[in-house]
Amino acid sequence: MIETVHLVVLFRRAALAAICVFGFAACKTAPVAAPFAPPAVQASTTAPDEPSQALPSDLYKSMPIYPGAKIEHVRKPKGAMREILFSADAQMPQMVAFYKDELKKNDFHISSSLIMPARRTWSCDFHYNGRPGSIMLFPSDQDKSKMTIDLIYELPAHLDESLIEPKEDFDVEGPGEIAQQAPNPSEKEKRN
Repeated sequence: MIETVHLVVLFRRAALAAICVFGFAACKTAPVAAPFAPPAVQASTTAPDEPSQALPSDLYKSMPIYPGAKIEHVRKPKGAMREILFSADAQMPQMVAFYKDELKKNDFHISSSLIMPARRTWSCDFHYNGRPGSIMLFPSDQDKSKMTIDLIYELPAHLDESLIEPKEDFDVEGPGEIAQQAPNPSEKEKRN
């Protein structure tokens, strides 16, 4: 009986050793090829700028533009936002004063403003008739004597006229015949 137990143990050990040998042999076979990376998504071939450097028609009608500022880039809309970059030969304090005064004069509501004199930067968030926008002033990357004006604004909403309820104009003026009549008695009053 002891021999049978030894045989069973030896058989189990031999089976385990065979499994290990086959497992190691399988690891030593031909290397598995690494999965290929997905093909690179090609970047959009369209330029980020508009073909012309004219002010877009969707800009706020009363948006103040710093005198002498030159349009550098008019970006194509991204979602509901558009960006216009200007450059100007001016000092930051004069530009900040201009924008603060002109935005207020033209009914823009300034919601926040931050000036960092050491970095020669200023940012201003505003909204006009519910459309948000922002202006940032900072030194130009190409010529530190010039200032860059970065204007970002929300495009106006285009409403689908078919979804707007028509305005109802009534031609009745004042109380008419119906208003002078006594109200009809209810069913409960008729039964009593």
